[in-house]
Amino acid sequence: MSKHSWPARAAAAVVVLALAAGVALWAWGLRTPAFPQPALTGKVEQRRLDVGGISRSFLAYIPQRLADPVPVVLVLHGSASSAERMRSATAWAFEQLADREGAVVVYPEGFEGHWNDCRREGDFAAKRLGIDDVGFLRAVVARLSGDPALGARQIDADEVFAAGLSNGGHMALRLALEAPDFVAGVAAIAASLPADANSECTPSGKAVPVLLLNGDADPISPYGGGDIWSLGSFNRRGAVQSALATAEYFSRLAGFLEPPFEHRYPDNDPADGTVASRMVWSAGDRPEVDLITIHGGGHTIPHPVKAMPRILGRTSHDVPAAEEIWRFFRRQLLSGRDSAVSEGLQP
Repeated sequence: MSKHSWPARAAAAVVVLALAAGVALWAWGLRTPAFPQPALTGKVEQRRLDVGGISRSFLAYIPQRLADPVPVVLVLHGSASSAERMRSATAWAFEQLADREGAVVVYPEGFEGHWNDCRREGDFAAKRLGIDDVGFLRAVVARLSGDPALGARQIDADEVFAAGLSNGGHMALRLALEAPDFVAGVAAIAASLPADANSECTPSGKAVPVLLLNGDADPISPYGGGDIWSLGSFNRRGAVQSALATAEYFSRLAGFLEPPFEHRYPDNDPADGTVASRMVWSAGDRPEVDLITIHGGGHTIPHPVKAMPRILGRTSHDVPAAEEIWRFFRRQLLSGRDSAVSEGLQP
């Protein structure tokens, strides 16, 4: 046996073990459990448009039956993701709602997989190039107006909503801050406002309905505020405010001085390791603000059945996120409503 054979074999064994460990980590933490696509009535259309000389695109789910005029829900993917992956990440739940409610669900594509949200820090193309994603999302809705797939129906400019996950949630919050004339409400999952020193947005000072849905054991975006976890300096996103401070900012903007009332969700799945509660600021016709906290939850989208990768933390099965978001959006359109009473959410 060559005197060099043992070190070579040892090195090979280390490589094999490292590969095996990597596969095991993927299987345990990174793999998304399979979830079947539900039966849907509509179809997905891809559209392209130029915004500021840049070619952009989006997917639009158009159900068989449409309301008249048509509500629009923009669903924004997270970092390094895509419109198609956001469809599956949400388990096509918004499309099921579209079938029921006659809305159009739009999945815009971020610029090279990212959104230029309000955070100052971020080493990705959309941030470096100062991409006007607010303008892009306005152009998406304008592009839908008169789209042949809608027939004679028109988009309802008063029923444009935005929901997003992580980087997409931060982008939804940018719309709340800078474009309250454009959106009738936003929902941000696993996202909070950036810390003051990390913000480059110019708030309009006008209130808009905002729903936050955050896990208090999120391993990436700290529920209590602080630096977002990243893989080294190249991926820094800076510091964010706490989920509660974010909710209180929007509640003060809406004129709420009194404390919120609270509601606890039934623990429908004790095995998932989470419980959920909601804080609600709501009165008369003022813009509602909600904070849904997933206690023990991670950087995930709650769903009754589907789970996200374990490395992102626990997925709650107690809260149907898409359904809660849609109910929140619809409540904002009820004139003279008191959503707390109508939902039976009094403490």
